[in-house]
Amino acid sequence: MPLKFKQRGNFTVEFAMVGLGLSLIFIFSADVIIKLSIKGKLDRLSYSLVNVLKERTQLYDEDYLITNSESSEIFNIAKNSLRRTLGSYEDERFGAVIEELTFRDIGAPNTPVTYNYGSFSCPLSKRIGELDYLSVVTTWERQATLYRVTLCYQTDNMFGSVVGESYTDVISSSVMIGR
Repeated sequence: MPLKFKQRGNFTVEFAMVGLGLSLIFIFSADVIIKLSIKGKLDRLSYSLVNVLKERTQLYDEDYLITNSESSEIFNIAKNSLRRTLGSYEDERFGAVIEELTFRDIGAPNTPVTYNYGSFSCPLSKRIGELDYLSVVTTWERQATLYRVTLCYQTDNMFGSVVGESYTDVISSSVMIGR
């Protein structure tokens, strides 16, 4: 039978260990919830903006090339939308890449057009030129244009700072086939 004086402080040590574990779980959960919320906003916004790019051909006499002013307008729409929906929005944490791939002939892509905006540079795993296989041949016997809008936002690093890693970048990319 153990003596009582040898077990003194045992509860305090166990409580500290359990408290530390619960704290890590709470910090991780809060960080994931914040990042998922921002990811959802970026997903909806990138999808909406790439649809605007696709549909603009109906408004501008089937001009398939994105101009610098059009891509700048898309970026401003994204920035203003995030400013309204994201309470902690900061300009220096936001970036966007707007891309377009046209084709001179079926299976013959032109040089991709890319516009980068914002203070934060969006890392892309693939450029739009590598996604040419997503394009289709239309009923008018031409290869459809591809558009892509990538939005990224650098979030706080709550959990990463505890474990000594960096988990800050939230990225959303939407690709759409043009008309």
